[in-house]
Amino acid sequence: MLSFRIIFVILILVGLIQADVEEGKQLFHEASCLECHNYEDFGSKTTKIKMFKALEDRVQACQLSESDELFDDEVHDIAKYLNKEFYKLKK
Repeated sequence: MLSFRIIFVILILVGLIQADVEEGKQLFHEASCLECHNYEDFGSKTTKIKMFKALEDRVQACQLSESDELFDDEVHDIAKYLNKEFYKLKK
């Protein structure tokens, strides 16, 4: 019974993580990020972003400069999406 509970909790956590990434993808497109960026801008080998926190900070700065009003958790979700799809940084 204990192993069932552990597996259940793990499945829920995996689902939540994936939900954050999907939410980030949706927010990325809703925030019109591609008006200023193109997909080649993200995760190139010449990027200066080497840590997830730096990616999150970059998303925060970008949304502030564009006057998008995102909550911190939305910025985090966009950073998670960009990391999963392009940067592949360790957290």
